[in-house]
Amino acid sequence: MADSSPKSPIPAFTTKGLTKTYGEGPAAVHALRGVDLVIPDGEFVVLLGPSGSGKSTLLNILGGLDRPTEGTAHFKDMELTALSDNDLTRYRRDHVGFVFQFYNLMPSLNARENVELVTEIARNPMDAGEALALVGLDKRAHHFPSEMSGGEQQRVAIARAVAKQPTVLFCDEPTGALDSTTGRAVLKVLTDVNEKLGTTVMIVTHAASTAALADRVIHFADGGIREVITNDTKLTAEQIEW
Repeated sequence: MADSSPKSPIPAFTTKGLTKTYGEGPAAVHALRGVDLVIPDGEFVVLLGPSGSGKSTLLNILGGLDRPTEGTAHFKDMELTALSDNDLTRYRRDHVGFVFQFYNLMPSLNARENVELVTEIARNPMDAGEALALVGLDKRAHHFPSEMSGGEQQRVAIARAVAKQPTVLFCDEPTGALDSTTGRAVLKVLTDVNEKLGTTVMIVTHAASTAALADRVIHFADGGIREVITNDTKLTAEQIEW
């Protein structure tokens, strides 16, 4: 397992006046309304808010999957909002890992082969077996998704994302389809990735209890940031209520 990387004094992300509007005129949907935000490097960050509040839109823009209507977003000293489509693709390949609510595993491939899909294209990949060991599934490497529980499949998805050794890991409702026991196990893996590898982790969730794990909690409402809270004392995944 790689050692935890020292935190950079340069923030992982900085946004100014970030706006995203879908459509035009009276039917326009304002997903983001001028978001100003700083995410320090190496933090575990939770974005909380109801559906439609803008948190997933922000995640998609910071992850290079979408572009804002107005405003700027920086990853360290790189202005994401000024990158070409090809440069955004390189940014996602070299720096970003994604974990979604639904696992998006290839059913015809076993766990190791699913992870190797990423290691074959990453610039500085972790060994697939090491990535599976990080999430506690090294002994399940040759099992197929149909032979695994939902929690195990999500942990394979995390191993796949982490195997490329991303600078930042984006997670959109990673425990949304899981029960409390498996959900806590997945959150334990994500906190381990943050603490042991030094990866900046950003989680979008409806689960307010997840906030207790975070260095920073960002509350979204109506396309903007309602409140930012920093936790001086954090709970472990085992300690949170569900």
